[in-house]
Amino acid sequence: MLRADPHPRTPARSTGEIWFDHALVAVALLLLLSGYGSIIEGNDWRVTTMLIAAMTGVTCALLRGLGFRFVAPVALLVLLIAIAWIFVPDTLLAILPTGDTFSALADLGRSAREIIVEEQAPVGAAEPIVLVVSSSFGLIVIVADMLLQSRRAAPLIGTLLMAVFVAPGLISGETPSLWLFLAVAALWLVLLRSRTPGTGLARRGAGPALVLGAGALAAAVAFPVVSPDVSAVAASWGRPPPAVFGRDINPMLQLGQNLRRNSSSQALTYTTTADTAQYLKVATLRDFTGKTWRPAEFGRFDRLEGQLPINNEIAIDQIRTTISIKGLRSSLLPVPYPALPIVRGLKGEWSFRNPGLTLRSEQDDSRGETYSVESLEVAPTAEQMRAIETPIGPQLARYVELPNDLPRIIRDTAEEVTAGADNDYDRARALQSFFRSSGGFRYSETTPAAEDYDGNGMDVIARFLEVKAGYCVHFSSSMAVMARALGMPARIAVGYAPGSVIGDRGGSTEYEATSDNLHAWTEIYFQGVGWTRFDPTTNVGSSTAFEEPAAVVEDSEDEASPAPAARDRSQDNVPEEAAAAEATESKTSSRTAFTTLAALLVLGAAPWLVRSLRRRWRLARGHTSVEPLWRELEDVARDLGIPGSAADTPRGFAARLRQRDGVDTDALDRLLRRVEATRFAKDAAGGGDETADLVAVASSLRAGASPVDRLRATLLPRSLGGRVAVQAPAAPGTLAT
Repeated sequence: MLRADPHPRTPARSTGEIWFDHALVAVALLLLLSGYGSIIEGNDWRVTTMLIAAMTGVTCALLRGLGFRFVAPVALLVLLIAIAWIFVPDTLLAILPTGDTFSALADLGRSAREIIVEEQAPVGAAEPIVLVVSSSFGLIVIVADMLLQSRRAAPLIGTLLMAVFVAPGLISGETPSLWLFLAVAALWLVLLRSRTPGTGLARRGAGPALVLGAGALAAAVAFPVVSPDVSAVAASWGRPPPAVFGRDINPMLQLGQNLRRNSSSQALTYTTTADTAQYLKVATLRDFTGKTWRPAEFGRFDRLEGQLPINNEIAIDQIRTTISIKGLRSSLLPVPYPALPIVRGLKGEWSFRNPGLTLRSEQDDSRGETYSVESLEVAPTAEQMRAIETPIGPQLARYVELPNDLPRIIRDTAEEVTAGADNDYDRARALQSFFRSSGGFRYSETTPAAEDYDGNGMDVIARFLEVKAGYCVHFSSSMAVMARALGMPARIAVGYAPGSVIGDRGGSTEYEATSDNLHAWTEIYFQGVGWTRFDPTTNVGSSTAFEEPAAVVEDSEDEASPAPAARDRSQDNVPEEAAAAEATESKTSSRTAFTTLAALLVLGAAPWLVRSLRRRWRLARGHTSVEPLWRELEDVARDLGIPGSAADTPRGFAARLRQRDGVDTDALDRLLRRVEATRFAKDAAGGGDETADLVAVASSLRAGASPVDRLRATLLPRSLGGRVAVQAPAAPGTLAT
């Protein structure tokens, strides 16, 4: 008697069902990609990510269609080649990765980590970030393909899609889109129903599964209504920017991140007896490592700053500035430069530090402080400045140090810009004017991140001189390094640019400095005058230009203009950043789309090309042996989906073919007689040419096949998956006595 198998097997899925499941997952991932706009700006990265994911998915689909077993390793190799081709093409040997490929990708990965650590979402679509996102989606496609081969594919795929859905919300802190969730959940329910067998006990289990899935979907829809918003829990991207002037923090590493944050906060207010708003310095950076500027450690010559006399002929005015700290929390206090050691109203223990004459405490912070500080306003004439020659002694030696491998473009640009100047003052003004007006530079906080040259090292400066877009870190770093290249002592000051007028207090104009006024500028030393501010950042603050003789006309409208009260970031920078993003996007998108689409076409045509070459090779050998022709006939039948078995004899295989409508039986019989004679007759004559018979049989088989079978045989020939296996009869039950 027959006894039912207690562990029934899941029925094998047809090719159409497999492709349907893969299409559902592909559409779901495409929809989920749209949710990542909350952590990455722009659209270029979407194109790159979709094309890389498509290339990986097509690879998996082709290999599954051809019957290959080891799909994941091959797909991973294709993914590696794809990302290398797009991101580091110069490192490839033809299309093969080299050691340099892995090194370059590792460098991009480290850059991505720095951006993730230092930036707040949404970040610019920098190349390292696009690499991480696109390669991640490529890996997700491979994982999804592997999960679809499992008997429990539906719940596993659901878990994967949920992880991809919630990731951007956890990073940015924004509640994910309800409509996006509904669309992806609906696709998953279709997949769940598709993967549920429709017969026997399994049919009875389909209803509860669908009810459970629909119930979970309804609960998820209701959850955001009764729950608080999602909070950012990612290690870095969701956190607010770190303090610029925290204890032991290099302000140059945090300045860009704070400038790019979306909100503005009040840092301080102040009044001054000076005629104009003041630059307030918080930190001084002297030591340039080649990769970044660092706060200087106190040296034996630094104690002289603030004590060296100013030339008697130079006009000096003493001013008082009263500062009230609002939102700034720091162990450093903003002061005008050069400040005098006369400070009133401070609580706690504060002292001036060199180099830089900055005000610092080892144990107190700035919260709630209101204080008055005296400082000097040094006003030499332009003629006095031009007459100064500054010798570089032990006190200034550290201020002209540069790495030996300084990029040539930095030194060449400095010499070219200052070619017409014969003194340090005119050289400094030429550099300042070059960056502020005549050099074609523009202010942008996002372009350096998007173009992957954010920072203040010498390689970043070289790139900045080419792109000509950046913010105060790039302008001040470039001018300081170029000044040193010309032998002029230079350093960087970090603090607040002149704030905006907010009212009147005690008969004095009151100014406000916000987080938007965070700024860095260059200081150059002139003997007998001291450290003199030069601000090279275009559209920010004011340039430095001392009084000229009446007959001399200013050569730059920028240098004769007064300092603006404040910059409105929303009006000042958005248009140019959008233009920069558009230019970058169009260039990168077209290149990425072209190369990746070309790769997709080559990849899609590869099975057809390999199959065509094999056919030509066999037909060429058919003049000397019938065996290649018979193997070609077997492969033609397999490509068209005609059932076969490795256990077939030539006569058994021919019998299968005769069952097909329209087959050329005469040509088939001639081929069969020749192959049987070759294999089984000891005295069979060698040679012969049955190529015409093969072509006739193959043509008749294709003519009798459906258009879909013919198309699949051309694009996805099954014969490339290896020799056909021995067909074993299915056994729905077991025989028992």
